[in-house]
Amino acid sequence: MYSNFKEQAIEYVRQAVAEDNAGNYAKAFPLYMNALEYFRTHLKYEKNPKIKEAITQKFTEYLRRAEEIRAVLDEGGSGPASNGDAAVATRPKTKPKDGNDGDDADKEKLRSGLNSAIIREKPNIKWNDVAGLESAKQALQEAVILPVKFPQFFTGKRRPWRAFLLYGPPGTGKSYLAKAVATEADSTFFSVSSSDLVSKWMGESEKLVSNLFQMSRESSPSIIFIDEIDSLCGQRGEGNESEASRRIKTELLVQMQGVGHNDDKVLVLAATNTPYALDQAIRRRFDKRIYIPLPDLKARQHMFKVHLGDTPNNLTEGDFEDMARKSEGFSGSDISVCVKDVLFEPVRKTQDAMFFIKTSNGMWMPCGPKQSGAVQISMQELAAKGLASQIIPPPISKMDFDKVLARQRPTVSKADLDVHERFTKEFGEEATAQVLFHGHIRESFLSFVFACQNARFALVHGATHNTKHYIVYMGHNSQHSNSESAIKTNHEVLASVIGSHDGVQDAALHHYTKTFRGFSAILTPDQAAKLAEHNSVLSVFESKTNKIHTTHSWEFLGLNRLQRNNQLSTYSTSDTIVGVIDSGIWPESKSFNSYGLGPVPAKFKGECSAGENFTLSNCNRKIVGARFYSTGFEAENGPLESFGLTFFRSARDSDGHGTHTASTIAGAPVDNVNLFGVGTGTASGGAINARLAIYKACWFNLCSDADVLAALDDATNDGVDIISMSLGPDPPQPIYFENAISIGSYHAFQKGIVISASAGNSFFPGTATNIAPWILTVAASTMDREIQTNIYLGNSKVIKGFSINPQNMESFYGLIAGSMASVPGVNPKNASFCKNNTLDPNLIKGKIVVCTLEILTDNRREKGIIVKQGGGVGIILVDPLAKDIEIQFVLPGTLIGQEQGAELQAYMTAQKNPVARIYQTITVLPTKPAPEMAMFSSMGPNVLSPDIIKPDITAPGVNVLAAWSPVATDATAGRSLDYNIISGTSMSCPHVSALAAIVKSSNPSWSPAAIKSAIMTTATFLDNTQSFIRRHPNDTQTSPFDYGSGQINPAAAIDPGLVYDFDSTNIIDFLCSTGASPAQLKNLTSDTMYCKNTPTSPYDFNYPSIGVSNMKGNLSVHRTVTYFGKGPTVYKAKMAYPAGVKASVIPSELKFENPGEKMSFRIDFTPYKTSNGDFVFGALTWTNGIHRVRSPIGLNILSV
Repeated sequence: MYSNFKEQAIEYVRQAVAEDNAGNYAKAFPLYMNALEYFRTHLKYEKNPKIKEAITQKFTEYLRRAEEIRAVLDEGGSGPASNGDAAVATRPKTKPKDGNDGDDADKEKLRSGLNSAIIREKPNIKWNDVAGLESAKQALQEAVILPVKFPQFFTGKRRPWRAFLLYGPPGTGKSYLAKAVATEADSTFFSVSSSDLVSKWMGESEKLVSNLFQMSRESSPSIIFIDEIDSLCGQRGEGNESEASRRIKTELLVQMQGVGHNDDKVLVLAATNTPYALDQAIRRRFDKRIYIPLPDLKARQHMFKVHLGDTPNNLTEGDFEDMARKSEGFSGSDISVCVKDVLFEPVRKTQDAMFFIKTSNGMWMPCGPKQSGAVQISMQELAAKGLASQIIPPPISKMDFDKVLARQRPTVSKADLDVHERFTKEFGEEATAQVLFHGHIRESFLSFVFACQNARFALVHGATHNTKHYIVYMGHNSQHSNSESAIKTNHEVLASVIGSHDGVQDAALHHYTKTFRGFSAILTPDQAAKLAEHNSVLSVFESKTNKIHTTHSWEFLGLNRLQRNNQLSTYSTSDTIVGVIDSGIWPESKSFNSYGLGPVPAKFKGECSAGENFTLSNCNRKIVGARFYSTGFEAENGPLESFGLTFFRSARDSDGHGTHTASTIAGAPVDNVNLFGVGTGTASGGAINARLAIYKACWFNLCSDADVLAALDDATNDGVDIISMSLGPDPPQPIYFENAISIGSYHAFQKGIVISASAGNSFFPGTATNIAPWILTVAASTMDREIQTNIYLGNSKVIKGFSINPQNMESFYGLIAGSMASVPGVNPKNASFCKNNTLDPNLIKGKIVVCTLEILTDNRREKGIIVKQGGGVGIILVDPLAKDIEIQFVLPGTLIGQEQGAELQAYMTAQKNPVARIYQTITVLPTKPAPEMAMFSSMGPNVLSPDIIKPDITAPGVNVLAAWSPVATDATAGRSLDYNIISGTSMSCPHVSALAAIVKSSNPSWSPAAIKSAIMTTATFLDNTQSFIRRHPNDTQTSPFDYGSGQINPAAAIDPGLVYDFDSTNIIDFLCSTGASPAQLKNLTSDTMYCKNTPTSPYDFNYPSIGVSNMKGNLSVHRTVTYFGKGPTVYKAKMAYPAGVKASVIPSELKFENPGEKMSFRIDFTPYKTSNGDFVFGALTWTNGIHRVRSPIGLNILSV
């Protein structure tokens, strides 16, 4: 047979060369491609090495020619220089094929026949109706839904998929999926079959194909669905192939290749049950080939529900699960047939029934003879009495399904499945690479290219020992419409210091030509200094290697280093489930892909609740469950619709907050993440293989206690290991016994669940919330990275500012203070706050406006909107929180601290016409000192239990980059982002939640208190200058009321040595010691509880930190530690004494023999000086030379 392949190839080459010589390149291209397909097939069978070599040489020549023609057709450039046989220097003369040979009547006739293929009425099949098929639905949404709703996503090289092939056994939902696309897509939908495109008249079939594609382009965005495509496009070259069939395939190949057309808005969707029957060239045109397998257990369960619909039944969730198990091997079609059969079972029962009962609404229903109220009568007898319209069948029961399932068999055989699985291994589940050679990637050529690049890089570095890699930053890319012109300008700038254009090619390594302009190059320090003085260069700085991490917080905490050293298995968290109570999740984010994860842990009993734009397919092995709660919110605030904001009545996140926290906890590694081109690197959560269970209880940044409590209840029951809550009440903290979070989390603690919660963003002492002793309360601190948006003044001075600013000012603009731009009748001080109706547009037009805050909680973004609406071109906001919060303004803007504000004011006062430019955001790292406590982070002391030091711990919460909801644009100045930078204790909390998951997975038998102790006692209280952690912006002194035990230390927490453990009984004793009544205890525990006659002291609660809020004279504090280590060891006590007190630890040495052993000790405090109503601080550290177990001490010495 293989000789036929060679002959077919030669014939196609002959035709291709003829068209090529005539300049008909649009016709020549597909002919060359067909020839190449046949040559390649022939080469598989050719045994003669000389013939094989000759054909390979010709193959390469024709391939090169085809690529030259494709470049012309795609880019509209000059004609190719030569063809396969003769020189050709003209551009293509042919117009794109559209099936129109000049005969409008024929064209209209063909089109009228195709009009019937357009689906005018939507099939009303939603994504929710299609169970399972996650990868297919996600890919189709990327290709169909996102390009229409979010066209801004598809820029540069990112283009929607153009052709999908859905293959699999019959009855698995391929056509059903296409109908869902037709329903959901705001596109013209053409549904065609082979009969629509085959004509008995010579040449008419290919015209039908051509007209179909032309009509789809005219109606774009559009979708062409071809069912059973194998009947239309079988293998070419077979003996039974007709000329008409060959011509149809050729035309389809041309149209799908998009020769001469921009088909970005035309999607071809095809389905087949016999993928191997497809012609190989047609198969290759489908850049996405997706296997539609038989439905899995959850999908079958969902299908039974969907097909049953609202038919009356008495089935439970367990019944549906049992039916799904019994229907293993069933296709979706099989399940549909099964349900149809079951639907008639009640009718059959009614026909055969001899007893009926009259229901409360006057209807007659079949029943058993012993049922109360049963009447012996048949259906026919009731009808004879004129009651036919009042007879109703009984509800469908589990027995009905068992009866049908016992006799029904699956229609798909094991052999059928083997064929599809083999095809998947060879061709499926992939997107063909079509970037460099349009589907023909030659590895040897690519290897040569990369080898050349590496050689050039090595030669450049070897040129001189005095060179370094510098980044030359040139600002916003507004002067160049394409990359080529920007690169040309870069070369000219670089040549000005290198001295020759020849050296530029070797020196330049990277060109930044998209969001901002610039390049990187190998330069000497002198060359870099000269470039910095160039009028088009904003800054030049050395490129530091191995320092770029977008979720830099985990690198700062040492977790990445820990994983690289194999001290922590990256797979160890795969059985750990973190419940996230927040605003939901954006499941399509790459951070939530489940690649490499095994089955969902059997212990998880949660569910994936469908809702608006959220289906079962949105859950996977990463997002194992999703629920949402709005009842409480709507009861307190009115319907969600009344807010006029974007929302999804489902677990889908429209605020961004929940997506951000979830990805910080357990986001999968995602390469090349950045925000406006800054900080490119790999984004990753802390516990990358942990599972996520999502509980959406927050809407528009508000969370009802009732909804939160419901979420806590579900999460506890679902079997999560950790609960993360980046939410809480406003201060002051409600008492534990009347607070939903305290109550719900107590029950979770009882079930062995660690609860991690944010301390709040209320700035001041005594404002920390979520302070119950069974909650791990998290403060927020910085990391060693600053995100700067600096101001360049007219006197060449630079003022450091902070914001997320993708826009760079290309020139200077005048500066004006808001107080100097007040409208008549408005106090200048009020105008300085830049609030609505206070600024005069005539005064601020074309200027940068300097604004201030009236109160710390002012809406900063709103000030930017007001300035822009008034004609201002930029905003500078003087803000004490400048370094702690990221703001994205709708115009160029930045925040500066009060010290920088004074510097700016001095410049503006000294200059008659002060001017400035606001730079685009840059990333600076490493910075010192770090960490520092965030100014906004809520502080202790604990207002409810002052003997318990709160917060417990601190973690990075300033300028954290993580996944985001692309529809959450309120916080991003209207920009749709996949990743975003935000700040708050909401961001530090998930860091601790992730660490809790890691510790839990390393020590699965540990209690929540033991895990909490491990995290607290291993924390560090020193910054990267080895000084005590301070609070910025003024480097003021801090205490455990700021940071608790210190900043989390993942490497130490997984092996703490000793832990302070406690359980719910100890908690009750503690609450009794604080004066809790039996009624209050019942409010918390739901049980009747009584306190001991002689309660313990509150400071003797076995907490990992030590606090005494009411010290009057000598006092002893008691603690018990549990040893977790290997073999005998001795721990020795080391005391850092609080001011005004002496202390001794008895015993001062603890000798352990075996893991799990407990030992108690006491600390005798002898005060000699009162603390005047303030706490004084120290610490107790136990160490065995390897482990360091530290507990902060806080004492309020009232008398001696």
